[in-house]
Amino acid sequence: MKFLRSSPGAEPVTVSGTFNVPVARLFKAWTEPEEIKQWFGPRPNTVVDAEVNLQVGAGWRFVVDQTVEKSELLEGQYLEIEENAKLVFSWRHIQEFADGRCEATDYSKVTVCFIADGDSTRLELRHEAIKSEDGRKGVGGGWLVCFESIAAIYE
Repeated sequence: MKFLRSSPGAEPVTVSGTFNVPVARLFKAWTEPEEIKQWFGPRPNTVVDAEVNLQVGAGWRFVVDQTVEKSELLEGQYLEIEENAKLVFSWRHIQEFADGRCEATDYSKVTVCFIADGDSTRLELRHEAIKSEDGRKGVGGGWLVCFESIAAIYE
């Protein structure tokens, strides 16, 4: 749990760590679909599909699980983009069922800061406005796994 800074279930969820990779390389890992597929999700290389339209007001969408019965997706819009420095985006979890039903969480907000530290990058993430404690626990655990995957892949 070396990356998780907030207590499980706390508002907001905060995660941070320093990675031995330049800022531009880590920013690319967060903004290019093929890169995202390598580290995002419960295990590396488990994202089925990733779409990114890296413009303020445009969207992103990750298919994180897909079976005959349902698809699980994460999606949102970019609210702020500072190349190699900051990403702010909305976030919601969606389940689409084969029978046409759809369940979605309310939107929350994620802020990711990329801070140069010599040849390394300090990555600071704040995920806020998640309505339930269980939701915050799930998101915190998910981001923890993602940061562990980033450390394994990019260091």
